[in-house]
Amino acid sequence: MLDIIFNFFSNYLIEFMTAMLVTGLFFRFVGYRSSKVEDSYFTTFTSEIEKLLMKHKEDDYKVDDVDSYLNNMLENVKDKLPTRSVRNKMSEKHEDKAKEMGAANIVSLRDYVSGDHSLFLGVKAEAASFKSKYPPNFNELTDRILEHDHNWNKLLGIFPFGPVSRLIDILPGLFVVFGIFGTFIGISMALPQIAEIDFNNMEASGLILQNFVKSVTYAMKTSIAGIMFSLLTTFLNTIAPVTGLRRKTYKKITNCFENIWHSIHGEKSIEQEMHIVLPSLLSEVKRLRKAVEGDDDSSHEKVDEVV
Repeated sequence: MLDIIFNFFSNYLIEFMTAMLVTGLFFRFVGYRSSKVEDSYFTTFTSEIEKLLMKHKEDDYKVDDVDSYLNNMLENVKDKLPTRSVRNKMSEKHEDKAKEMGAANIVSLRDYVSGDHSLFLGVKAEAASFKSKYPPNFNELTDRILEHDHNWNKLLGIFPFGPVSRLIDILPGLFVVFGIFGTFIGISMALPQIAEIDFNNMEASGLILQNFVKSVTYAMKTSIAGIMFSLLTTFLNTIAPVTGLRRKTYKKITNCFENIWHSIHGEKSIEQEMHIVLPSLLSEVKRLRKAVEGDDDSSHEKVDEVV
C-alpha cells in the first residue's frame, strides 16, 4: 500500500498540487465574493440599527416591551437592506410556486431557514437574551443568531464556510509540506537504483545514472512547484483575506447587538462608564495616599516625642 502511495506521489505530485491550487483558487474567489456581499449586507444592517439607536437616544425612548421594540426596529431596517442574489432567487422560486398553488402567503420551512431576512429570525429567536438584565456573552449571542443565516454558514449553499476558509488560510503551508514531501519521496525512490550500477557494464550503468538524475530532478521540481504555489496563495491571502473580512464583519455584528442590549436597558457603554468612574477612583486613591502619608508623619512625630 505504501509503495502505491509513494509511486503515485513520486510521479504525479506536481499534478496533484496543481489540482489543489485550482480548487483553492476557485473556493477563494467564491468565498471572497460571498464575504464581500455579506459584509455589504451586514454593514447596512448595523449602520441602520445605529441610526435608530441614536434617534431613540435623542428622543429619550424608554423600552417597555422588548419583543415589540425588536420587531419595530427590524421592520424599519428591512426595506433598506440590499438583497443577496442567492436568497433572492430562492424567494422568487417559492413565490412562483405559491402563486401556482393559490397560496402566495404560505412560507415554507426552507424560506424560514434561507429567506432574505433570516438574520431577523435569529434576532427574534434570541429575544430572551436581550430581555435579560445581565449582559450576555455577545460573541456567543452572535454565533447563535448567525446560525439562522444560511449564506453566512454555507458557501454555495453546500460547503461549510468555516472549514473552507481555514483550508484557504493553510494552503501556503500545505504546498511547502507537499513539495518537501515529494522531494524526499523522489530521492528515496531513486537511491536504490544506484545499488544496481555495474561498473563492468558502463552502458547499462549510464542508463541507470540517467534515470536516477531524472528522478532526482523531478523530485526537486516538486519543491520548486510547492514554493511557487505557496508564494501565490500567500500573496492572495494577504491582499484578499477571506477570514479577515469575515472577522471584521463578525465584529460589526457583535458590537451592534451589544449596543441594542444597552439601549434596551438604558445602561452606558464601558467607555462611558470608565469616563465617569475613573476620575472618582483617582480622587479616592489620592485621598487614601494622603491619609497614609499623614499617618506616617504622625507616627514619626510620636517616636520623636518618646525619644
